[in-house]
Amino acid sequence: MIRYSLVRLVMWVTVTIALLPQGVPEPAEATVKTVPTFTKDVAPILFNHCVKCHSSGELASKLPLVSYDTVRPQAELIKQKVMLREMPPWPVDPVRSVKFRNDPRLSQQDIDTLIAWVNAGAHKGNDADLPPIPKFEDGWMHPQGLKPDLVLSLPGLVHVPAKGEIPYVRLLVKVPFLGDRWIVASQTRAGNPAVVHHIAITEISRDQAVSPADLDRLAGLARKMGFSNAMLGAQPAVTDPLNPQLFDMLGVYTPGTTFENYPKGTAKLLKGGENVYLNFNMHYRTTGEPEMDRSMLALWFQPGPPKHQLFRVPGAGETIIVNGKELLTDAPGTKAEGTQVAIPPIPPRAVNYAVSGVTGYAEPVTIYQFQPHAHGHAKDFSYTVVYPDGREEIVLSVPKYDHRWQMAYELETPLKLPAGSKLVVTAHYDNSQPNMSQMNMGNPESEKEVYFRDMNSTKDEMFTPFITYSVDGQDPAKPSEAAQAGERHGEANPSQKTRLEDEGVLQIGGAVGCLQPTSHRGWLLTNASDPEISQSQATTSVALKAAEATLLGIRRYTLLGASVFNPASHRDEEVAVKGILIKGIKESRINVTSLQLVVSKCTKQSTALGRR
Repeated sequence: MIRYSLVRLVMWVTVTIALLPQGVPEPAEATVKTVPTFTKDVAPILFNHCVKCHSSGELASKLPLVSYDTVRPQAELIKQKVMLREMPPWPVDPVRSVKFRNDPRLSQQDIDTLIAWVNAGAHKGNDADLPPIPKFEDGWMHPQGLKPDLVLSLPGLVHVPAKGEIPYVRLLVKVPFLGDRWIVASQTRAGNPAVVHHIAITEISRDQAVSPADLDRLAGLARKMGFSNAMLGAQPAVTDPLNPQLFDMLGVYTPGTTFENYPKGTAKLLKGGENVYLNFNMHYRTTGEPEMDRSMLALWFQPGPPKHQLFRVPGAGETIIVNGKELLTDAPGTKAEGTQVAIPPIPPRAVNYAVSGVTGYAEPVTIYQFQPHAHGHAKDFSYTVVYPDGREEIVLSVPKYDHRWQMAYELETPLKLPAGSKLVVTAHYDNSQPNMSQMNMGNPESEKEVYFRDMNSTKDEMFTPFITYSVDGQDPAKPSEAAQAGERHGEANPSQKTRLEDEGVLQIGGAVGCLQPTSHRGWLLTNASDPEISQSQATTSVALKAAEATLLGIRRYTLLGASVFNPASHRDEEVAVKGILIKGIKESRINVTSLQLVVSKCTKQSTALGRR
């Protein structure tokens, strides 16, 4: 049997060989992949993604990537940085964030090309293959190469000393127009990136009787009197339409953010006038050598008003929460820059100091950009939306915040928030010895408190999570009467300080009641008083005193987005709640912007007399 099988196998092999075509070549070896070269494969990647910062006069000018001679010595470093996805810098968690149109990350194909080039010996290639080096006309980065319509520079050179802490430098530059202009693109450019920590540009209208030199003296006097961020003798030329106390931030420079191209149909307003100035608020740092700076702002205009006017304001709003405890807006102390409260200092060795800001929107708005700003102690940022139906969505997560790369995140699809929504921004700070960000800022000590001041040094901290947004339905050519009068969400008209009567309009209101948990980890305000219009989204000690005299009632509210206020610490207690009142047929809701303890125990029979 075995012999028979062997015979058949031999016959099958013989026949098969005989049937094969004669002269068939042996199988060819696998095609050898082309070795990447700098001129043909690497330069296009670097020119498209890197030279905007890695070129002469720019932020990373000490490591230029504009030629083979400058790139070749850094080949291994480039390989390491792209393998770890540390370059180009983009600290966003893409899984827990929406998509952004200015995402600079390299594709996996680009990363593989760079790695293969280094591994193969980092060859130059043919000069004829080298694409043209991107040229930014006079340093301006408009993608179409358009020259700015207006460039405004600081009035003269600023001399920065070699050492020491430098107070903010505020310099006024006259707006050279009597009429308004609409800005579709801007670039805030540091004249000397080595010393410019950040630039914040607002527009002010100066009282005719006050000279620019007088403004500095008056501002210094105002700070001594305890008026944070005050500028006596001047007022904002453009304000936040939902909070007229806030300036619209016209331009911002931070490391990693300089040129902005606004989405189609949107623009920012530059007010013209005889006494209108741009206020360049300059924050410098020292390098160990005497330095000079003359920073600039470039603007590109369109002929008429856009469909949507853009406003850049702090997204922290009025309400600030530290480690789960809401701060009173009238508490003593210096109000932290960009906020309306005195933020307590970060204790020594604190590793997870939490600061949150809450902003409610009684009108529909659209958000186009997020831009968190802090100093070297900040270790993460997150932006979360709480919708009027109770849904919560993280829209930006920066798990490893780095003050050296403070990006502006431009949404690929603008985020439309219906009336009744709110935004919650949270940052955590690390004041412990292992915090390498502090070492990078030349501040190795962690045994000291870290302060949030009005005029911060680089060793202080900030909590300024900017947003750029528009108010839906607002005609930029016709500012609302409320915005013109400075009353919207500000000081309420005395005739309005009564019970809410308008069922069709969402408003900021407050009520006092008992805080109760629900069966699915939510929270209710029961036995609540009738709601009243609130003058603000946050709470003062005066308002809390008044809440103690408020009688409870029979109202019941579902509380939305209450978790940031640490409600478990006030379970079954009497609390004062503020937020956006959302009335419904089956239930009424409050998207909470303030939650404060009134009485440690809540009973249905609570009365003003019984509390005393």
